[in-house]
Amino acid sequence: MEPVRTHRAKSVVEAARLHRARDRKDRGLTLVEGPSLIADIIATGAVVREVFGLEPGEGVIPVDQRALERLAGTKSPRGPVAVVEIPTEWLDRERDLLVSVGVSDPGNVGTMVRTAAAFGWGFAYMPGSADPWSPKTVRAGAGGQFQTAVSRVGSLGELTGWSTVATLPRGGGELGDIEERPIALLIGEEAGGLDDRVIEAASHRLTISMPGPTESLNAAVAAAIAMYELSKGSGGPSGV
Repeated sequence: MEPVRTHRAKSVVEAARLHRARDRKDRGLTLVEGPSLIADIIATGAVVREVFGLEPGEGVIPVDQRALERLAGTKSPRGPVAVVEIPTEWLDRERDLLVSVGVSDPGNVGTMVRTAAAFGWGFAYMPGSADPWSPKTVRAGAGGQFQTAVSRVGSLGELTGWSTVATLPRGGGELGDIEERPIALLIGEEAGGLDDRVIEAASHRLTISMPGPTESLNAAVAAAIAMYELSKGSGGPSGV
């Protein structure tokens, strides 16, 4: 029987380093926690390098509780935790695109990726955005990163071919049908919103009507509402 690995074991230490963005980028790997999420990601064709768990099983490297906590990055994790290859990033120019413009919260970015995948949109992230491949973001995205095209975008200049749509808390047009497709929907931080230069460069400016007293929406919620409405206007999810 394979010996149980502790938090100091080399394989555990190497895998735990994937919580750091630099290590993920250099090695092209990330961590995925939970049996259902791991199974869903495997179903997309993702390559699993290693699986660590408390319970022995086929292909599972046994670890103790402290080692599993180090790998999961949380207290009392469910496990198992898998080391998974990050797919090659790419821009699918045939689909509508959700763009995170500096949304820094992993939970928001993960939810945005998940929603983009659900509507058949691609996902792009600009400088200042949370890494969509961090373990926290993958968990929040329920593995949506492995179900749609994901790419880093350095500037709006890389979005040639898309009709760019800036979302504003006030002053923009109504959500409705936009004839120029595909769309690149730009979502900024809830607090600061989109930079003025980004707004000025966009082809369209849209505001979600809110008759209630709330001043703004959570970034992921705003993205979901806008994608839903824009997908209806196009006759359904893009690329389907």
